[in-house]
Amino acid sequence: MRRSTPLGFLAAVALSLAVVVSAWMLSGAFVQTRSGNVLTVTGSARKAIKSDFIIWRAVVTQRGPNQAAAYQALKPSIDKTLAYLEGKGVKREEMVVSAVSTRKLYAPKAANTGYEGEDTMREIVGYELSQTVEVRSPQVDLVDKTARESTELISQGVPLESLSPQFIYTKIGDVKVEILADAAKDARRRAEEIAKSSGATITGVKSARMSPLQITPIYSNEISSDGINDTSSLDKAVTAIVTMGFNCR
Repeated sequence: MRRSTPLGFLAAVALSLAVVVSAWMLSGAFVQTRSGNVLTVTGSARKAIKSDFIIWRAVVTQRGPNQAAAYQALKPSIDKTLAYLEGKGVKREEMVVSAVSTRKLYAPKAANTGYEGEDTMREIVGYELSQTVEVRSPQVDLVDKTARESTELISQGVPLESLSPQFIYTKIGDVKVEILADAAKDARRRAEEIAKSSGATITGVKSARMSPLQITPIYSNEISSDGINDTSSLDKAVTAIVTMGFNCR
């Protein structure tokens, strides 16, 4: 069972983000132009989201003295893997099996000669065949749990390697509109506070620039100028940062 997010920790994350954004905000200043004073400030908004789509891959590998023997061992392992996933509730149409990948196995080297074409002179003693089973599903919690339990297949004789799932949020376009509006409101509020403390009045917006969205693990306050798109975490946070210029008098 997943633990709920500690309120104290979230508060610390929010405070850290506020410190970063405040540092950007304080770098803004009144600039005199031909049309009057311009105040540039930075606003931000943060929203917690939960991934609604998962991609998980598992690699099954078998060896044999020849390709036919390796494939005869590989096919039942793949069939057993698919049956296992279906038994866990994963839909068959959510699974994709890759083409077979083949690797030659050579006899051990007698000595390191440094010759680049050395492998072509060694005896082929077998073949290693592998296939990847990929699951793409909106059943995030079910597939995540299945991925963690898939080592059960190893005890059933299936040589399986489970890769880390990728967690994706597919509705970021809808959130983007909302969170950018909140970031713009935050920038306006900050501008009005600065202007008021300076005896000035905001008269309108002169410019606005959006930084790339930051999609990070929910416990992270990392920010990158190129944006971040985390796929390693189920629970995430999306942060929008907007830099706005306001006309003042």
